[in-house]
Amino acid sequence: MKEYLRRITKSLAFRIFISIFAIVLISGLVLYVFILRSVSGFADEYIKGNIADISGDVYKICDKSLNDLLMTRSSENEKLVRLKKGLTIGEIESYMAANDLKGGIIEDEKEILRIGDFKTEFLQTIEDTKEHTVSTLKYAGERYYAIHSHFEPWGWHLILIKDAAAYSGLIHRVKRAYASAAIMFLVVIFFSIYLLNRYIRYPVSTIIKSIRKSEKPEYKGIYEFEFLSDNISHLIDSLQHETKMLNNLYYIAVSKKGEDFFDEVVMAIGRMYNLNSFIARVSPDGEVAEVVSLYLNGEMKKGMNISLKGTPCEGVVTKKQMCVIERDAYKQFPNADLLSSIKADSYIGLAVFNRKNDVAGLLSAFGKQKEFLESDIKVLQSIGQMVAAELERLSEEEEKEALKEQLFQAQKLEAIGTLAGGVAHDFNNMLQGILGYAAYLKMKVPVEDPMHEPLTVIEHSAERAADLTKKLLGFARKGKYLIGPMNLNAIVENIVAITARTFDRKIKTETTLAPDIYTIEGDKSQLEHVILNICLNSRDAMPEGGILSIETFNAEITKETKPHSYMKEGKYVVLKVLDTGTGMDEETQKRVFEPFFTTKEVGKGTGMGLPMAYGVVKNHNGFITVDSAPGKGSTFTIYLPATEKKAEKETAVLKPLHKGKGTILVIDDEEIIRNVARDILHELGYDTILASSGKEGVKIYADKKDFIDLVILDMIMPEMEGKETFKKLKEINPDVKILISSGYNQDSLPEQVMDSGEAGFIQKPYNINEIAEIIKEVLYTA
Repeated sequence: MKEYLRRITKSLAFRIFISIFAIVLISGLVLYVFILRSVSGFADEYIKGNIADISGDVYKICDKSLNDLLMTRSSENEKLVRLKKGLTIGEIESYMAANDLKGGIIEDEKEILRIGDFKTEFLQTIEDTKEHTVSTLKYAGERYYAIHSHFEPWGWHLILIKDAAAYSGLIHRVKRAYASAAIMFLVVIFFSIYLLNRYIRYPVSTIIKSIRKSEKPEYKGIYEFEFLSDNISHLIDSLQHETKMLNNLYYIAVSKKGEDFFDEVVMAIGRMYNLNSFIARVSPDGEVAEVVSLYLNGEMKKGMNISLKGTPCEGVVTKKQMCVIERDAYKQFPNADLLSSIKADSYIGLAVFNRKNDVAGLLSAFGKQKEFLESDIKVLQSIGQMVAAELERLSEEEEKEALKEQLFQAQKLEAIGTLAGGVAHDFNNMLQGILGYAAYLKMKVPVEDPMHEPLTVIEHSAERAADLTKKLLGFARKGKYLIGPMNLNAIVENIVAITARTFDRKIKTETTLAPDIYTIEGDKSQLEHVILNICLNSRDAMPEGGILSIETFNAEITKETKPHSYMKEGKYVVLKVLDTGTGMDEETQKRVFEPFFTTKEVGKGTGMGLPMAYGVVKNHNGFITVDSAPGKGSTFTIYLPATEKKAEKETAVLKPLHKGKGTILVIDDEEIIRNVARDILHELGYDTILASSGKEGVKIYADKKDFIDLVILDMIMPEMEGKETFKKLKEINPDVKILISSGYNQDSLPEQVMDSGEAGFIQKPYNINEIAEIIKEVLYTA
């Protein structure tokens, strides 16, 4: 019931009826208040005015009689005055009879004339009313009009009474006016309802009835409703067409992905609009569109790049607005090759945006002359949203794949680095014997001796091998030795000075170094090797000459400006090395940082230069990337964290070979290392005690600690490793001086050893000068 009443109250017929009823009610009230009441008031005033006029006539009769007496100078003659009064009363009586009046005359509270069956009290009541004022009174159930006037010269009170029934005709006419007005209003009401029903409700009901039946309204008649009916019909057609298209697109969106999705979309657009269409990705600079799918003349095409300059697409990308052209599109944009190729008259295109609201792609349709309806535009916008979502999904998948590839490469390089570090450590131990004995024998052999030159060759070969192991340690991120604040520009200038002297003159070196470069913290020697190795790689890529460019600048990486997702936020110094060489393909770029991987001929490269650079940069908490393409050169970009410390200039000091005295305990599991150390230390003036293991070394030191001035301890040993040996030696004597010797670098030592305060560190392989200097520092300056 409640729902039924709600439907009735919201219906058009009810609203029309209520509106008309309200209008008529208000109009009736206005008519009654301002017209009918005025008519009634006018009738009442007319009656009262008529009676007042009659009263005035009676008064004039009296006044005329008095004037006659005064004219004849008979006013003092009582006899004549009485006679005149009698004649006047008779004249008044005749006048009242003629005008159907009742009433009387009272003189000195005595009735001298009464016409009508009224009591004296009633006449006295009228006498008490206001003079010359018409009153409405009731007597014996009848309504009367009465007026009282006082003729002072004779002391008469003239009372006139008029029966209200005498004015019944006028009152009836007023009532008829009320009735006529009411009938007229009712006629207007019904006629208005009829007209509104015929010309408003009926057309609307006809249209609504068709819509409820899911049919197109076909009303003909009143222009406005006919226009409304036609537009609703067109709208229904458009909605049905739009729904059909969207259902088709929804099926495509659900069932197709990637390139298949884009192919189906452009073909669907072609079928819906009978036009050609394409979907394209837009380059970051907004100048080129890479076609993902193109439906042209009933065929699918791919792999095209379209220049956006001078085409309607250019405005779509730059202004981020839809472009709609319904005729002569190819004439308006003569540089648009795609439009000109088929002489396309119409064009409609819109930009596709990513989550950052940047233009990611284009969706366009073009072909023969066509009028684009609003529904066409809405459908195309809906398609654009679907395309944007798919492009975003593909972009995320590509990013995920790139991250997986980066993780895989990082893990592979990490594994290779671990292997390379272990190999380098073992090499260093073996090289210690070669390099140590070569240096030892050279000291024993005069320069003119035939054996001196071969020993020098052996020494240099061992040093080259040691340099290779340093590169391996650098790749394994175990090669950062001397840390300090420095200016990267100074390192670049040193390298440029080397390349200027050694590179072919056909290679031109250019530098762009930021003057206000941040300070970095790292190992100068290793960073020099990094830059030099990259420059050497660029040199080898330009056999016919070219340009080698080195740039430095400051950069701040934020969450929004990360070049790569794995980079940490913060301030960085960026080094770029660019060349115009042969470049690298994608597969080479993936392996360029792998140890021993090289594209050079046998004997022209070890494959360790760039892997060492990768390891050193990583060890400095930095990042290194490569961007290259065949025939377009290569760009290596290095990001190194900035520091607040100030860079200091370094000065090199040549120190002489130092000899000394004392007893040194050498603990090393490699016999050749112990023997080399014994002979070198003996040559430097020291006595030595050798121990082949940690246990043996601890026992010897416990027995002879008062005679041992220094312990040279290897860290990698069986049974009792260097860390535990170090701890036990400290337990025996907290002040023991221990020189750590390892094939790894100092950063690879256990934290507990570093925190316990070793006396010094020397990395294998070392020569006689290095061991002499470090022993001097430990024994005589520590």
